[in-house]
Amino acid sequence: MPISMLRLSVLLRRSTSGGALRTSSWMPWGAGSVFRPNIAAVGFGDHSGEDNRVAQLQHRIDDMTDDSGFLGLVDPHAYTSFVGEDWTLEMLFERFESEIRQQTMLFWGTGGEEQWRIDLSDSPVDPRLPVIRQITGPITVTRGELIVVNLETVTMAAQYAESAVDDDKDIYGSGIELPNGDYICTVTQLTDPEEDRTHEGPDFHLQLIAGRTSPWSGVAWSEL
Repeated sequence: MPISMLRLSVLLRRSTSGGALRTSSWMPWGAGSVFRPNIAAVGFGDHSGEDNRVAQLQHRIDDMTDDSGFLGLVDPHAYTSFVGEDWTLEMLFERFESEIRQQTMLFWGTGGEEQWRIDLSDSPVDPRLPVIRQITGPITVTRGELIVVNLETVTMAAQYAESAVDDDKDIYGSGIELPNGDYICTVTQLTDPEEDRTHEGPDFHLQLIAGRTSPWSGVAWSEL
């Protein structure tokens, strides 16, 4: 087991009474609720005014491992990943909060340890699917790419300067290409890990449209 994961396992045992790092179905936006801040949508494409191409985004990650109860969306070219060889959970989440405020990352609790199916699209979630919870936040693309990450990849990059948050993108197929600019990401959870699955759709749907909205204050759906 990598040192970072061993340390994380100790932290998990200290922080939880169950298997996953404590994530919550209640936040200022709770389970089953839909949080919609003020949103200013703009045209899809490069926001410099030089490129107004219409892009269609349809991408599926079939099997994203989550051994700690967290997922995220990150700009790997702007996110500052390295924290230190002796990082603590408090230091790591302080880094998350800082990066979230700078709109290089969105990070949220999943409610359990699973193999997740994740859809990324510029279209809204299928209205036939049950929405467990939903939240909208901003993220900025600086060099044409975003990636979906789990906590395990982020902690490796936090401990080792030679590691990066996009190290596993080819394993999971978790990278997506997008024009540079500001985006509104609506994260919708469609399955409850504590309940039986009721549909064959994705576990999470991430809708990305060009626009601006207020940043999160920290990690969503988490008690940490």
